[in-house]
Amino acid sequence: MSLRYSTQLLRRLATPLVQTSRQAHKRGKATMVSASLRADLGTPSPVITSALPAHHLTAKVIFDSNMTADFKYIWLRDNCQCSKCVDPSTKQKLVDTPALDVNIKPLSLTISENGMLEITWAEDGDIHKSEYDPVWLHKYGQSFMHNSFESDMVDVDQVCQRPEMELWDRTTIWANFPEMSYKEMMESDNGLMQWLDLFYRFGVAVLRGVPTEENKIQEVVKRFAYVKETQYGLTFDVINKPVEGSHLAYTGVALAHHTDMNYREKSPGMQLLHCLKANDPKLSDTDPGGRSFFADGFRIAHWLEENEPAAYHVLNSTPVRFAIKNEGQQYSALWSILCTNVDGDMTEVHYNNRTMKPLQAPTHVVTPFYHAHKLFSEKLSEPSYGLEFNMVPGDLVAFNNRRVLHGRTAFDATKVDRHLQGCYVDIDEAFSKYDSLRTKFHQSQ
Repeated sequence: MSLRYSTQLLRRLATPLVQTSRQAHKRGKATMVSASLRADLGTPSPVITSALPAHHLTAKVIFDSNMTADFKYIWLRDNCQCSKCVDPSTKQKLVDTPALDVNIKPLSLTISENGMLEITWAEDGDIHKSEYDPVWLHKYGQSFMHNSFESDMVDVDQVCQRPEMELWDRTTIWANFPEMSYKEMMESDNGLMQWLDLFYRFGVAVLRGVPTEENKIQEVVKRFAYVKETQYGLTFDVINKPVEGSHLAYTGVALAHHTDMNYREKSPGMQLLHCLKANDPKLSDTDPGGRSFFADGFRIAHWLEENEPAAYHVLNSTPVRFAIKNEGQQYSALWSILCTNVDGDMTEVHYNNRTMKPLQAPTHVVTPFYHAHKLFSEKLSEPSYGLEFNMVPGDLVAFNNRRVLHGRTAFDATKVDRHLQGCYVDIDEAFSKYDSLRTKFHQSQ
């Protein structure tokens, strides 16, 4: 079957189900904007102009922007922000949600002199008073205003908006290579923030000049998070290991583009590799092999959605089993190759031909899946979409294991002395540190 015919088949099967105008990388692009930051940006804080009872146990709140949100009474009572209902320190809810009356009605509904929405409730023979800040209501009222699940806000107390993720190809990544010195990253919070910013935006960030001592990688991680222990230990060594049953990474064979540990319930979000030993390519007339390469899975998914929407839909909707048996341990999990959130935005890529098991799907899905898989794989292998270089001793590369695919060229283990030490990190720990540093530096300005 020709590629042209297969593409037509994919479109015929899936085009009606696909919206091609959606962006593929919105994840994490927006956060809460505080009242002070709104003022700094010249954006006035929202003001409640009217609040009145409406039908179906609802309070209709009108803002000065002429936006209207219908808040259900049960939602308002459940989300009262007073110190009896929310712990002031941890912000954990103290309300027993199941104990609330779903048909609850307020005794009064008013706007206070300072612009707060005030509601009083009859509760256990007493009166409970709730106050809602208009900024808070406007933030959490987005889904009610637009009558959808979509919201461009996240539930964290940040004053700094995260930047856009930057989707890259070979040209753009080399034009803005995400690297920093080990000394700068380790010795200043500003350096750490900038390095984490590179990691967040590009999905990959390099440190130069890291001391070539074993377990130095753990010291780097402790600057912003903690090492995630897996079946391979706290750290693992990517080095020739001639033991029967060993992982292929511990041999000299080529490793095609892949993401790690798709066979787990949740694959690690962040991976780091520290080069301890490597042949100097300048001392050889031929390529010694063992070159590291990377590709932005979100960028390729975006291309696929724009140019081959049917293939994008197939890879997004078809569950694939990944499994491995390694030194007596067995693991298995189901994932789509391209994962999206409820808004349809790309969140994760799961791709590893070595651990992908036989496809179990309806017969009519099999051929479209293989064509879609081939399209994605061919795009991964195009040099114009790749980042490739020889890691030298002292290099440390960190990458988003659910976005950036990695691999290496083959090498002769009898001629190449190559030793990388690696580890995994829970990516939300890295992003939490990133957010807190951004907030800290914004507030100090």
